[in-house]
Amino acid sequence: MKVAELGSIRRAADVLNVASSAINRKILNLEKDLGLALFRRTSKGVVPTSAGILLLRHARETLGDFQRTIDEIVSQTGELKGSVRIMGLGSIIDRILPDIIAGLAKTHTGVSFHVLDESPDNVVEALKTGHVDIGITFLDRRHRELQMCAHLNTTVGAVMRSDHPLAIRSSVTLTECAAYDSAMFSDRWTIMPLVESEFQQTGAEFKPRITTNSMAIMRAAILHGIGIGFFTPIGFIEEIRQGEINFVPLRAGNSSPDGIGLFASQGALTSPAVRAIIDRLSEVFSDLQSALALLESPKLV
Repeated sequence: MKVAELGSIRRAADVLNVASSAINRKILNLEKDLGLALFRRTSKGVVPTSAGILLLRHARETLGDFQRTIDEIVSQTGELKGSVRIMGLGSIIDRILPDIIAGLAKTHTGVSFHVLDESPDNVVEALKTGHVDIGITFLDRRHRELQMCAHLNTTVGAVMRSDHPLAIRSSVTLTECAAYDSAMFSDRWTIMPLVESEFQQTGAEFKPRITTNSMAIMRAAILHGIGIGFFTPIGFIEEIRQGEINFVPLRAGNSSPDGIGLFASQGALTSPAVRAIIDRLSEVFSDLQSALALLESPKLV
């Protein structure tokens, strides 16, 4: 597994503190027994073959199942133990996870957390391969293969300072937003399909004043009026409540995601620690849905 993760027998040997020749011999023996190559050797290292990927997936699932079984046995004493891997959209991770993790970490000292914010594509792939236990990402056709534990009805719109000329609108198009400076996330997965469809017809083009993958920088840029961002209202819900930021939905006809889902990878819910976090996140999703309903109010067109 370590060889596949690092893409190098030598680096894996260094990490595992064993001779690289010993690791290479084990791989060669296994390949001989199977009659198939598990790695493709290149000048830059090694890459798993299709057979290697299948074996790697099986190994991860087996080790994951074993660890979850141990955690479940330990939980019968009343103590939660284990490592929980979480991956999700930066705006959601940034807004809701810090308090949840802080609370659970104090209550369950035997639980550790590995948290990453990633693009929707990476979240879906990590859930499918079992690289993470919990994923938070947009709902689309790919989520049908995943186990959804909760969902949030929301959509992507334009996020701007409350004194922006478009802030009083009930809805906007991307073309209308393109007439003003924008603050763009470096990963534009969310709006690129919408941009390509609409801008081909209108000829519009965004004028990014800032491009970043940091939610802290993005929030500051929008609050200081540097540009319009494109997010769901979740990541800015406190600023919207306080009247500092306005969320303006994209006009009907733009096909944005249908909401945000809370997902668990296959078998992850057998872990008591994962279930505890899923339960807490589900409660937060419900609270956020109520908060979003309160934020909705009529605007001038």
